[in-house]
Amino acid sequence: MATLEREILDKVGKYNLSTLEIISYRQDKEESLPKTMDIRGIALTLSITEDIFSNCLNGSVMVYDTQDIRSLLPLTGLERLSFSLNTPGLPGYDMTENNGIPFHIYKVDTIRKDTSNDTGQFYKIFFCSPEMYYNHISSVSKAYKGPIENGVKDIFRNSNYLNSKKRLFVEDTATNAKYVIPSMKPFKAINFLSSQCVSGKYNNAGYLFFENSQGFHFRSLESMLAMGGAVARPTVWNFQTQIVQTQDSNKPEVKDIQKRMQTVIKYEFGRQVDALENIKNGLYANRLVVHDAFNKTIKTHDFNYKDNFEKSFHTETIGDEVDSIKGITPDTQLNDTGKGLYEYPNAKKMVVTETSKVHNDYEFVPTSQTLPKITSQKTGYRNMNMSLLVYGNTSLNCGDIINFTVPVMQPGEDVLPNPYTSGRYLIMAIKHTIAVTTQNHTMVLKCMKDSVRTPLPSEEDALITGIDDTNEVNIYKEDIANL
Repeated sequence: MATLEREILDKVGKYNLSTLEIISYRQDKEESLPKTMDIRGIALTLSITEDIFSNCLNGSVMVYDTQDIRSLLPLTGLERLSFSLNTPGLPGYDMTENNGIPFHIYKVDTIRKDTSNDTGQFYKIFFCSPEMYYNHISSVSKAYKGPIENGVKDIFRNSNYLNSKKRLFVEDTATNAKYVIPSMKPFKAINFLSSQCVSGKYNNAGYLFFENSQGFHFRSLESMLAMGGAVARPTVWNFQTQIVQTQDSNKPEVKDIQKRMQTVIKYEFGRQVDALENIKNGLYANRLVVHDAFNKTIKTHDFNYKDNFEKSFHTETIGDEVDSIKGITPDTQLNDTGKGLYEYPNAKKMVVTETSKVHNDYEFVPTSQTLPKITSQKTGYRNMNMSLLVYGNTSLNCGDIINFTVPVMQPGEDVLPNPYTSGRYLIMAIKHTIAVTTQNHTMVLKCMKDSVRTPLPSEEDALITGIDDTNEVNIYKEDIANL
């Protein structure tokens, strides 16, 4: 976990915004019009979002303009936005012209005049990573062979495609294939390849491709939960709901800044469980029917949540122990048939057409090894999610693991943690908000988990099914008898 330097950071919500300027598309030095414009003085808020389910960084700047800067430096969609943002003493975003890669400005929202000031106007400037521009202006029509990550690297670096100069974190796949990308947008092509591969280290299907402050990532979800294919990934930050009033021994006049930075301002749980949606979407069990038109075969593959759970790392995996059932559904019977929810694969049936070895000896990983797992996994993470409003901390990134202690909502002096909602969460998305006028930095963390800290109690006996009343009544005869 990152350690804050109290001599540098002495106040929660503090930030460094050393640069915030618009760079014009005009770079001719003979021009009299400005090539750059510092907008820190007119900026009201700055926000930036990173998300493991979104390919690029994006954000916006709300400005209050009394000088009509658009008459001096027109905004056409070809400008860049350069800024450097960090929590004092911690790493952050460097999107400057000298040390990083500036964002592209792609949109200016509705301009609203200030009724109390003749020259004042409000508007929002939207920006995104330059890779998004390249994604829209190019398409991939190319054949690849070998490990799938090689195709991803080429699409990412190739000047005809994304043309990215940023860092790329790559997890090796176990997928050797020969394939053709048929005129797809680069991000769509990479997302397609992400869905077709399996990890070389983990029992996981499907990859994600996203950007955070550290760079781009092509990796499996499980690699964010574990390290080296062997042990659970440690948490990077601990959060709690109460402010712990402890003094900094080195600086008595300042409350312990690290403890305050670990305090959650507000939290909100999203959907915690929807068993009917889980059944319908194939969380507990699903069936894949694979039709091979070339070989004239049909094969059926059943997925069982319980059997698969122990083969993978999860948010609540501790160390190298992956054999403890901490799933989000208990091991119990649904009814007097003796079956649990994970024994009804027909609840979610999927049919695909697939022909093996289309290109000589190269082939994608069979759909049976990817689609059932992906279907269950995505549904599982939708069950336990929450949003945290916390103080700004640029050392956190989407894809990190945090720990959040949720108190039991019961009266009493001793506040105990909830054994099921407390624990380790994966940061799905982060939205930074810089309130320039109040000099305050906050973040909204969208977090999710696929397991519980304390295993749910198991039950061998069937649930109560009610009194057996299976008599059938003929309404016509009943009416005649009552005449």
